[in-house]
Amino acid sequence: MAYLDCETVESTISCIAEIYGVQPGQINAFFDRFDIEQHFESRRPERDGAYETKRLLEDLFGQPKNPITRTYWFHLTRVPEGTSFQGGILPLNEALPRIWEMLYKLLSKTKHVSRLREMALNGVADFQYTFKTADSLHWGPYAMLVKDIGVCAESVGNHDYLRIPEIVEDICNGYEKLYSENIQSLVEASLVPTVVKFWSEDPEDQYGLESAIYYAYLVHHKMELTSSANTCFVTARPAPCCVKSESASAAR
Repeated sequence: MAYLDCETVESTISCIAEIYGVQPGQINAFFDRFDIEQHFESRRPERDGAYETKRLLEDLFGQPKNPITRTYWFHLTRVPEGTSFQGGILPLNEALPRIWEMLYKLLSKTKHVSRLREMALNGVADFQYTFKTADSLHWGPYAMLVKDIGVCAESVGNHDYLRIPEIVEDICNGYEKLYSENIQSLVEASLVPTVVKFWSEDPEDQYGLESAIYYAYLVHHKMELTSSANTCFVTARPAPCCVKSESASAAR
């Protein structure tokens, strides 16, 4: 049995080594010898870099010796300071009433709060809000396998969850469309970027080894991360209770 914890490149390599029954130094030695750019130039494989890196690592070390029984995930968000996630991370349908209440409280001393209450009752004039709230497929909660993805959202094509949660941005966009005023900067300034770390031992959540290997390889060579160096936790049930949460001062 083994864990997969991609909080740092060191923890990732240690986990990969445990999974394959080798020493971390052997993983680093493989990374030192393997040149992904040269490999693609000379071999022109059909699959992507993540697949090829894992395939060649397994050519050397064989298949995993220890199955993954626990995977750690990182939920990226922005919340009021002091928010506790001890009860777990809720899917959107359960979290939405709390999100509206949070916005009312943040803007309680402004003219915006009465307008927001009307929006909550009458609907948000934003396609993304309507699309996400109407379909359980998009309720999550979501999390990242690789914590470092949170600091390079733009380069990997992700929404910047540490800047503002998607659904909160959708509400702000709907507000601006209706009232021609931007409240997003006020909301962002009142929230703290936060990373919530939790784990799952559900067999359905034990994936991501290919992405973890590629992440470790890219960081080892000081190369830019790509979307292939990460995968996501996606479920329609509450995520397990957190191991820890930390503000952006520690997360970034």
